[in-house]
Amino acid sequence: MKIAISDFFSEKEIEIIAKKEKLVLRKSEITGFKFLLTFTNGLLNENGSTLTQLAAYLNGNCGTMVSPQAIDQRIGDAAKEFMRICFLKSIQLSMKKIQIDSKLVKMFNHIFIIDSSNFALHPKLADVFKGNGGSASISSLRIQFMYDYLSGQMFIQIGDVKLADATTFHNILEKNEFIINGTALFLADLGYFKIDSFILMDESSNKFVSRLKHKIKLYNDSGKLIDIPKLFKNNREINVKIRIGNLTCRLIGKKLPEDIVNKRLRSANKEAKKRGKTVTEEQKIFLKYGLYITNIDCSLTFTDIFTLYRLRWQIELIFKTWKSILGMHKIQTARENRVMCEVYGKLIIAALTSHFYYAVRIEYNLIISYHKMLQYIKPVAVNWTISILKGKESHKKFLLNLTSQIIT
Repeated sequence: MKIAISDFFSEKEIEIIAKKEKLVLRKSEITGFKFLLTFTNGLLNENGSTLTQLAAYLNGNCGTMVSPQAIDQRIGDAAKEFMRICFLKSIQLSMKKIQIDSKLVKMFNHIFIIDSSNFALHPKLADVFKGNGGSASISSLRIQFMYDYLSGQMFIQIGDVKLADATTFHNILEKNEFIINGTALFLADLGYFKIDSFILMDESSNKFVSRLKHKIKLYNDSGKLIDIPKLFKNNREINVKIRIGNLTCRLIGKKLPEDIVNKRLRSANKEAKKRGKTVTEEQKIFLKYGLYITNIDCSLTFTDIFTLYRLRWQIELIFKTWKSILGMHKIQTARENRVMCEVYGKLIIAALTSHFYYAVRIEYNLIISYHKMLQYIKPVAVNWTISILKGKESHKKFLLNLTSQIIT
């Protein structure tokens, strides 16, 4: 099994990056390679590391003798740019497509899932990383994350609340920033609902499935406004051609069981109360139905569309893993450069372990969760570092031994 992670940790290549970005200007105990290991495997070993803990990790595992202050002095603009370049290198590792025995999945060459996650930062960073304010943090970091469910290909943008979901996604589509060979399916939640984005996907012969947003006006071919409750008067399920502005697609829906409707109403009431509002009668009617829009042909049923859309929930599991195991949200510093070094370091580990996860799944046709995979990896972060420092062959042996533990 070829594991690209061992290619990523090339000391020679990393030192070239470190010199180019001026992280290393002269001979030093803290080389670019050791700095990278400290802010990747070191943070995996101890998520919320203080400077003292980072120094202890560097000294204890990389054979150096440096103080916490020495590390602190190294974390400047050059360090941030060095980590950014290493992060870009980590997400460019190529992967093969996973073969999944599902007639629905086999319809597509890519299934891109997009979502975002916010992490509160130190209040002193509010001028750099703007938060939502109010009861939320006045300073926060937002990660826009998209990945291909079939290959692990990742696309990530980092910013603050100004990195709005719908606008960001539209810009990515407009600039053609995805690597697409064949037909892609895009799945996103209502925060990314934007008609212009759906049109871009449709014009490029790609597909989308989205829940229908409340208060969106739907029209039939004759330009007549569609009355959703009337559509369901004699049907539990619908599959009809519709128009929304300049978009022509299909509305696929189902009348939901009473227990699910009551659950949705409770959730809507709770959300409305938080905003000092009440759920309208029109919204209560809307919540009685499961409604999706898609440009996939009419042969798919509501169950088919729901099955595809449910793949989007995988990204929620990834975010939970990022928090529970990688400690993505555990950033205590009030310094911008250190925030970014830590974020890039943890995202590098996320990218590398994701590629490892897909490599194992492809090679051994193994069904295992990404969360469980990281539960194997986190406890051996120190051993992982030691194997990397011993050279590529040692690193490969470590990864193969780790694989054997995972698949047995």
